[in-house]
Amino acid sequence: MKRRMGWILGALLPVALLAQGEEALTLDQCKDIALNRNSELVQSRLQLKMTSRDEISAFSNFLPSVSGSMGYNHSVAGPSSALRIDPQSGILVPVRDEKVKSWSSSAGLNARQMLFDGSAIFGFAQAAYQKGSANASAEATRQSVILQVKEAYHNLLKKEKLLQAQEQTLKQWDESYKRYETMYQVGKVPRSDVLKAKVQLENARLALIQAQSDLTIANASLNHVLGFSVDRKIKAIDNLTPVEEDISYEAALEKARASHPALRKSRSDVKASKAAFLSTSSQFLPSLYGSGGYSWNNEKFDQVKNMFDTDYNWYLGVSLSMPIFQGFSRIAGVSRSHLQVQSTKEALAQTERDVALSLHQAYASVQQARQQIMVTKDSEAAAEEDLRLNQEKYDLGSGTMLELITAQAAFTTARNAAIQARYDYMTAVAQLQKAMGVLN
Repeated sequence: MKRRMGWILGALLPVALLAQGEEALTLDQCKDIALNRNSELVQSRLQLKMTSRDEISAFSNFLPSVSGSMGYNHSVAGPSSALRIDPQSGILVPVRDEKVKSWSSSAGLNARQMLFDGSAIFGFAQAAYQKGSANASAEATRQSVILQVKEAYHNLLKKEKLLQAQEQTLKQWDESYKRYETMYQVGKVPRSDVLKAKVQLENARLALIQAQSDLTIANASLNHVLGFSVDRKIKAIDNLTPVEEDISYEAALEKARASHPALRKSRSDVKASKAAFLSTSSQFLPSLYGSGGYSWNNEKFDQVKNMFDTDYNWYLGVSLSMPIFQGFSRIAGVSRSHLQVQSTKEALAQTERDVALSLHQAYASVQQARQQIMVTKDSEAAAEEDLRLNQEKYDLGSGTMLELITAQAAFTTARNAAIQARYDYMTAVAQLQKAMGVLN
């Protein structure tokens, strides 16, 4: 019920967005929209429904096939042009010299039940495993879509924060340039310092333009994931709390081996290929079917009320069908299905290696991102203090503009690194959860 409500919300939110301009969306709202609109996810759900129908079709082979019939026929045979010798007169006469009318009514019921058919039995098993494979594939697509949304959303937040930081830097250099210009007018600073401040101001303007461009691209990327026009304006809401993924590598790897949808899909594919091999091999076995039927025939249709008393016929029987020789198609089919088993086994082994590598990389990224948060936080504090001291030294005349510019650049770099580290860590955690197959 909760997931269904999410889909309903995802369907209604786009309508609300169309009626308004820039919209503020939470991460959960973005996920609901994407899970409802993403084309790959819609296709995977349709594929899952199709495999469910295939399973029903395969199960139908175990059920009896029953057919009923009812008919009424009126026929007229015209005079015949063929001749015969009349035994009494000895002359040639028509075989039938006048038209003959006849009436025929019939009703019947026939049934056929499979008693043993190896192809049908293992074919049903194959369909069941293929459904499991499609289910795992749909889950993998769902988690992939969620990861894409989180990555795009975190990136949009990061670009918004970097833009705000750059606006602050531009404001500071604008104020500094005006102050230094005034100080130059009264002879407290040389003209070269004013020119250096002017260069830093223009550099800050260029950096702001780049930050604005980066934000536009990040906004377009999120719209693309959500299935919207890339020109739509979305305001990300920074209400996220970094999740501490405290798990050992061994435990994470064990969880991935048990839960990763790509592994579940590959395992189902192996089972489905084995069932297909057994189904193909069963073509060399006999098939056993039981059948029965009841029929009635009479010239008058109104006598159908007596169909169980007169003019009826019924039968029961068992048929055994044994294939003897049908060319080499069955042998080729068995050989091909055996090769398919080997292929799916190799694909499973490769998937296990891929999952292990992905988990190793994601786990290392989380550890690195966690350390970066601590390091950049300390670096930002140190750079901010260094900037304050250099600003005071310059104002007192004991520092140089070059030292101040260097301190300002170091602070900007440290602040931007701290912003990036926060959102990179949240993205790394989401990637680790995806690598474990537990991203929800």
